Amino acid sequence: MTSLIPQRPALYCRLSYAPDGSLEKVERQEEDGRAMGARLKWPDFCCVYVDNSRSAWQRNRKRPDWDRMLITLDSDSSRLIPSDPKANHHHDGIMTYHGDRLIRQPYDLELLLNIADTRRIPLASVSGVRDLSNPDDRFILRIEAAQACRESDNTSRRVRVGVRSRMTGKGGKTLARSRPGGRRPFGWGVPTGKMRTKVDRRTGEEIEVPVLDFDKTVPEETELLAEVAERILAGLSKRGAVRWMNQRSRTSMGNLWTETTLTRALTAWRMAGLVEYEGVLYKAAWDEVIPLEMLEDLRTLFAEKASAHGYHGRARKYLLSGHAICSTCHDPKAGPTVPAVCSIPLRLCKYPHVRLSTKPIGKSRLYYCRLCGKGRNQAYLDAYVVGRTLRLLADPRLVSEMRAAETDGQSDVRRKIAALEQRKAALKQQIENAADDPDIDPILAMKSVASYDRKLTELRAQLSASRRHRRLDRMIGITREAWEAEHVDVRAATIQTLWHVAILPAKQGPGFDPASVKMWRRTLASE
Repeated sequence: MTSLIPQRPALYCRLSYAPDGSLEKVERQEEDGRAMGARLKWPDFCCVYVDNSRSAWQRNRKRPDWDRMLITLDSDSSRLIPSDPKANHHHDGIMTYHGDRLIRQPYDLELLLNIADTRRIPLASVSGVRDLSNPDDRFILRIEAAQACRESDNTSRRVRVGVRSRMTGKGGKTLARSRPGGRRPFGWGVPTGKMRTKVDRRTGEEIEVPVLDFDKTVPEETELLAEVAERILAGLSKRGAVRWMNQRSRTSMGNLWTETTLTRALTAWRMAGLVEYEGVLYKAAWDEVIPLEMLEDLRTLFAEKASAHGYHGRARKYLLSGHAICSTCHDPKAGPTVPAVCSIPLRLCKYPHVRLSTKPIGKSRLYYCRLCGKGRNQAYLDAYVVGRTLRLLADPRLVSEMRAAETDGQSDVRRKIAALEQRKAALKQQIENAADDPDIDPILAMKSVASYDRKLTELRAQLSASRRHRRLDRMIGITREAWEAEHVDVRAATIQTLWHVAILPAKQGPGFDPASVKMWRRTLASE
């Protein structure tokens, strides 16, 4: 054992899994490290670096105190951080509980050795002392680091095998279960009655938390998810759905819902009672929250909206803004070759027209064209369009028209979409591994992915008519009171499903002229 004694040593502690199966607490590590330092007659440690619940096996996992300690070991004073009391001075020795508490990757060891090349830095632990500048000690440290890395790899492999067996139901032999660990998904996680100790990574504080069973649903939460899914398919916007959810709940982490968190929750395969592992779906141990058909409808709807709108617009307040059009003005965004003024009969024109905006006029509000300025009183126009919509929804012929336009085999379409998505995911995985498999032609594989995309687009288009029909089903025969009780997004979506609305030039005079508004029916068949 070397007799090299540092003048300003540091103590490093880390809490994580040890190869021998022990889980030494940070306090125990510090206590044993100080005792070892006293036996070696080292000075008191001026700094104690602690990385609580931090893995040293993953290279991309940050260890803040490890990084700060490396700065103090470097002979380059320009790297010191004056404002940080643990990184504004140099150290010339390291004490740790065991070598694998300090490093578990050869990469970390080489980083430490490169820093120690210009200084004789002793590395001490309960098992002995090494001199980082001694070639023989470096050789032993490299062997120990390689052994620790191998143990970590073996542990990771066993964990991956266990996770795969759990999430695939042993390859489909039993019901699949959710991925272990991680944050509680909203709607899942029932207390088992057991408790476990959790360590706060930042403070090191230990708290007792209940052990949850993620294979069981929380009924009051899944009921909210199912209801908001139905509302969205009925026409409620994402922003409106987020407001609706925030009035009734918070996420599993106690935060407000956002469009992103709600979308992820509603489109997760677990909603349909499925578990996805490496692009393959397996039947889960819990019952479905919504049918697979509804889940595919949600995914298709969100994809269509994301493609049509590359930004998050404002929440809807009025029924016809962004939907009703001006009869005479073409939308200039359609291209420079499009004439500004429409000269073709409105129902025959294929060019996009300017969609109406709103603005206040005195104590009332106006729908208006931003190019020519023609407008209509918002309250009067809404009342006229709503009146015609309610009369149409009460007409038995509308139901007959819907039934005649319905597309058979929608369930088969959804199953085809799910199967194609799985095959596409598997193909993408093959492309990523193409460098290791000489039998895979990456160019041909990428062309195959493009063919999957085209086929998926065709299939999803077939679902649009079915969604519109289900949206109308719940509105058939609705009363005016029930209509007014619906969210504005649902009412606007119903109108957009049934009508094209355009404003025409009007004569001067008081009141509302129905002849100044053109409404004609949309086809309910798949376009």
